[in-house]
Amino acid sequence: MIKVKNIVEALLLSSGEPMSADKLHKIINSKTSCTKADVLESIDELKDDYETKEIEIYKVASGFRIQAKSSINDFLNIIYAEKTPRYSRALMETLSIIVYKQPVTRGDIEAIRGVSVSSSIMRTLTDRNWIKIVGYRDVPGKPAMFSTTNEFLDYFGLEKLSELPDLPDIKEPQNFNLDLEPESLDESTTVPSDQLN
Repeated sequence: MIKVKNIVEALLLSSGEPMSADKLHKIINSKTSCTKADVLESIDELKDDYETKEIEIYKVASGFRIQAKSSINDFLNIIYAEKTPRYSRALMETLSIIVYKQPVTRGDIEAIRGVSVSSSIMRTLTDRNWIKIVGYRDVPGKPAMFSTTNEFLDYFGLEKLSELPDLPDIKEPQNFNLDLEPESLDESTTVPSDQLN
């Protein structure tokens, strides 16, 4: 009989997306008797097995996945250099506003950025399933309100939004007490004649 640990490992390696402990348990328990505790114990055992390898079990918002450790990023960058999509600064700014201010409307985003948000940016973020409509603001026009999804968290290797870095504090300009009035000349000061005009 196949050990639960081996089944968990095979399922995580075969799945194209993270899997929760509940989902793993449901799949395994449909063919062979196991408990959710067995699944979680198997995950812990696999973590121990991978200590000396360049792969790890990593928990994100949607569940667990097996991934390469960051120690081999230089090698992975060679593989994925041409496959990684390039996103514009405008798209990343829009995504950042949604991430940190959610739920937000398109009007909110435009007010913060100071420019209009193109439909193609919103479509790209929606197509990637990084954002979704979570409701409509109760104001005239009923604008849609956007928030991030679990797929966004999974893509960026996060389990929850609280793991995001804090925004830097924006400091108010300091009062330098600049004296903009010209200094009065005392009688002993002489001014070159070419500066008098």
